[in-house]
Amino acid sequence: MKKGFSILELTIAIFLIAAVLGTVLLLMAANARVISHANELMISSALVQYQVDIVKNIDFPPVYFNNQDGFGYETPDENPVPGACTDANFTPPGYEKEYRVERYVNGYKADGSIITNFDSTQYDTAMLLKIRIFVLRKKDNTVLMKIVSFITRNTFY
Repeated sequence: MKKGFSILELTIAIFLIAAVLGTVLLLMAANARVISHANELMISSALVQYQVDIVKNIDFPPVYFNNQDGFGYETPDENPVPGACTDANFTPPGYEKEYRVERYVNGYKADGSIITNFDSTQYDTAMLLKIRIFVLRKKDNTVLMKIVSFITRNTFY
């Protein structure tokens, strides 16, 4: 009677160990991706909230027009392309390496039509400002978070 394992038994044991280790490594890699994505979303959410708070604290110019700006990049386009405009960058210090925050603003007349050739000098003629805030991943311009806000003469939505 022989003591020890046969070649077949060793091959099966090595295969089972490799399968278990491979599965564990795949689960660990997937977990790392989920944690990384959750971290990106958490930071994106904080950056969006920061931008919303900034916009909420800007006085709507028709109340007393002092040519303040900062709502965003004025665009006549209803659907701006995030990452395409360098003037729309509102990324706070410390986040420039990994993220890009963009704000776009459109002005609307009392009848609901968009103001063409809109710029900060026309804020006092607008009845409504539509502000879009995008948080992008810097390396590939992927939109991580988007929020649309409206400012009227008397409130913020």
